[in-house]
Amino acid sequence: MIINGNVQAVAGAYSVSSSGSVKRAASVQAMQKSDEVHLSSEGQSFSSMLQKLQNMDDVRGSRVQDLSAKMANGSYNVPSENIAASLLGVRF
Repeated sequence: MIINGNVQAVAGAYSVSSSGSVKRAASVQAMQKSDEVHLSSEGQSFSSMLQKLQNMDDVRGSRVQDLSAKMANGSYNVPSENIAASLLGVRF
């Protein structure tokens, strides 16, 4: 690039472009917003059901006591078809 004694004009061009970029940066910062999430009613319902399920016990104590009592007195009987289906992962 050749400058023919017109240094002031070149310096002026740089000062104009640098002040313009500052204005653009300021306007970008003003436009930034915080992130927001809006859940649909179905999503909110699913979330509340999931929370209730997570708070439930994994073991039903009354069912365990009932089956333990049946096994102790010999009245617990599972059909062999059900056992085979469970082993094979198939339901009849």
